[in-house]
Amino acid sequence: MSLFAKGKNNKFRSVPTKVLLYIAWRNLTSKKLRTGLTLLGIVIGVGAIYFLLSFGIGLRDIVTKEVLGSQSVRAVSISTPNTKIIKLDADTAQRIKRLPHVDEVSTSFTYPGSMIFKGSEVEGIVYGIDEAYQKMTSLDVVQGRLLNKDDVKSAIVNVSTLKSIGVTDQKSIIGKTVSLKIPLTNADAKEKSIEQKLKVVGVIDSGSGTEIFIPKFNFEAAGVPVYSDMKLLTSDTKFLPNLRKQIESLGYQTSSPIDTVDQINQIFRFFTFILLGFGMIGMIVAVLGMFNTLTISLLERTKEIGLMIALGSRPKDMRKLFIFEAILLSIIGAIIGIVIASTMGLIINLLMNALAGSRGVTDNFVLFANPFWLIIGTIGFMLAVGLLVVYFPARRAQRINPIDALRRE
Repeated sequence: MSLFAKGKNNKFRSVPTKVLLYIAWRNLTSKKLRTGLTLLGIVIGVGAIYFLLSFGIGLRDIVTKEVLGSQSVRAVSISTPNTKIIKLDADTAQRIKRLPHVDEVSTSFTYPGSMIFKGSEVEGIVYGIDEAYQKMTSLDVVQGRLLNKDDVKSAIVNVSTLKSIGVTDQKSIIGKTVSLKIPLTNADAKEKSIEQKLKVVGVIDSGSGTEIFIPKFNFEAAGVPVYSDMKLLTSDTKFLPNLRKQIESLGYQTSSPIDTVDQINQIFRFFTFILLGFGMIGMIVAVLGMFNTLTISLLERTKEIGLMIALGSRPKDMRKLFIFEAILLSIIGAIIGIVIASTMGLIINLLMNALAGSRGVTDNFVLFANPFWLIIGTIGFMLAVGLLVVYFPARRAQRINPIDALRRE
C-alpha cells in the first residue's frame, strides 16, 4: 500500500497528514538528546512566563478581593455635594428607582453617636441601614448575624467598638443590651435625639474606626428627612456608565467599586508587562534552541527530503513536515512547562496558607492562580512562537531541489 494519497488520473497528490505526523515524531525521538535539550529550553521559557503571569493574576485577585470585600461591582453609591441644595430624600430614591435597569435602591443614615455597655461609654459612627444596604456593602461578620427585616431594636457593632469598651470575648456580647444615644440637632428632624436600648445581634470586622449599625427605622421614626447615602444595584455592569450619567445630570455624585477595579487592573497591567519581560528571557533561549534544532534537522535530512520528493511527495509536504515537528515541540514543551509551573505555584500556595494560618489568618488565599484562559493562552502563544520559528526552515525544505539533494551524498 502506498504512503501517498492519490487523486484523479492516479497521480500522487500529497502525503497523508497522519504519515507526516508519524515521520515528524520519529525524527524527534530518533535524536533524543537534541530533542530533550530543545524541550528543556521550551519548558524553562514557558514555565517562567506561566509562573510569573500566574503570580501576577493571583496577586491582583487578592488585592481586588481585599479592597472590594463583598461589595458588588454592580452597585453605585450616590451622594450630594451640597445637602442644603440637593437632598437625598424619599422622592430622590423613588426617582432613581424608576430609572431603567435599576434592580434595587438602598438608603442609609450616618450620624455620630455614643454607646454605653455596663458603664463603659464609647463614641463612634452610627449607621442606619436596611437589608439592601447589607447586600451592597462589605460587612464581614465574625460573630452572630446581620440585620433582617424583622429587626427593630437590634444592633451590629464592630470589633473596634468592643475593644474600646473592654470586651475581649466577641461572642459574649451577642444577645446583650446596649444603650445608644444619637444627637439630631443638625438634622432638621422631629426629635432632638435618638435614645434606644438595643440588643446586639452581630459583630463585624470593619477596620479601626468605631462603628455601630442599627435598622434605619429608628432614624425614620425620629423624623430625619434626608438620607446620608444612597446606593443602587443594577442588573449588569454594562448599564453602569449610562446610569451614572443620568444620575450625575441631576446634580448628584456617583462612585462605584468598578472604578477601583479599573484602577487595580491598570496597575497590574503594567506589572504584568514587567513580569513578561523577565519571562521572555527564558523564552528567547527556547526560541534559539528550537530554531537550532529545526535547522540542523533540515541540513541532516536534505537527502531524505529529496528522496521523498522524488518518490512523489509535494514540496509543500516537506514544509508541513517541519511545521508538524515545531507544533509537537511547542505543545509538548508548553504542557510540561505549565504542569511544572502549576505544581510549583500549588506548593507555594499551600506553604503560604500554612504560614498565614500559623499566625492567625483563617481565610485561604490563592497567590498563584491558574485560570483556564491562561492555560489555553499560554499553549496558543507557544504554538504561535513555534510557527514563527519554523518559517525559514520549512520554507527552505519546500524549496529543496530533489536532484541536487540526491546528488549531494
